[in-house]
Amino acid sequence: MSQVNIEQHVKDCIERMQQEGQTAVAVMLGHEDWIEFTVQSQVAYTPFGSARRYQPAFGGLLLVRVDEMHALRVVTQAELDAYAQSNQIL
Repeated sequence: MSQVNIEQHVKDCIERMQQEGQTAVAVMLGHEDWIEFTVQSQVAYTPFGSARRYQPAFGGLLLVRVDEMHALRVVTQAELDAYAQSNQIL
């Protein structure tokens, strides 16, 4: 199985959401996805933070770390707000 390029996956998700009339506002990354993104990215990251909160690699969307192992999702503002009410965002 080939490795997923996170940046391309996010771009594909944003495009699909736009076709459905939705506005993407954030990319949620779990712990393992964050590590994979740091390996793939050309920007230096720390394990607990980002060089940029609004990530150019993700179309300028808010980059959100979530307390899950695998959680690669592109979300709307309503989805982000709903998630934040019952889960920890790092």
